[in-house]
Amino acid sequence: MRRTFIIGAIGGTFGIFAALSLILTSTSSEYTLSGVQAALFSSMGLMGSAISSSEPKFAGWMLISSSVWILITSPIVGTLNILILYAPAIIFLAAAGVIALLEREPEDQTL
Repeated sequence: MRRTFIIGAIGGTFGIFAALSLILTSTSSEYTLSGVQAALFSSMGLMGSAISSSEPKFAGWMLISSSVWILITSPIVGTLNILILYAPAIIFLAAAGVIALLEREPEDQTL
């Protein structure tokens, strides 16, 4: 559970920093749009890593879907160079999602 949080937090942080660097250095509205979308999906990955200890299956699907959406939104600009910029975020978020899906659900403790 702790591994999922750490790997997902690293991936989300990489994604947000990559998106901010793209937004701040953008030359067209397509670059800005791709950066905003990547920042939103990276924040979804951060939220997924935050809930990974209580809901690992749901968090796993959040992490995997955020990495897939970042992968889909990066070629919108028409160049695959942005994909290289987002590659660490995509890899870390997908790995955290797979780890979260392989974990067992925590057992409910009844009083």
